[in-house]
Amino acid sequence: MNKLLVALIASTFATVAAAQTAAPAAPAAAPATKAEVNKAKQQTVQSTTEAAAMSNTTAADAAMQKKNVEASKKDAKPLADKAQKQKAVASTTEAAATANTTATDAAKAKANTAATKNDPKAAKPDFKAKDAYTKEQKLSTP
Repeated sequence: MNKLLVALIASTFATVAAAQTAAPAAPAAAPATKAEVNKAKQQTVQSTTEAAAMSNTTAADAAMQKKNVEASKKDAKPLADKAQKQKAVASTTEAAATANTTATDAAKAKANTAATKNDPKAAKPDFKAKDAYTKEQKLSTP
């Protein structure tokens, strides 16, 4: 048994070592001429320049922002003076106070209680009688 385990471990190490060896190198490509190298560099520079020109729209963004700021300055302020602000706060506070009060909640609770008291209660089965017990037992089994 020990020899079998040693053989399995050794084969695992051999497999891992074989998997980690470098792949054979690809054949070398023919050297490019200077003209081809320069042409490739020019294409790279041109594509980079075009990408930078497309992403650099700060002038257009600045003009748009200036236009938006001027338009927003022309709008009237919603609450110009202190009296209007106080009036708005008072109306909001009054609306919140009347909408959610404990008196309203208590009245609703009282109405719900009265409504549920009028509902007839379900009759409880008499489990002392054998017929009722077997009937309930049959209904409860799937």
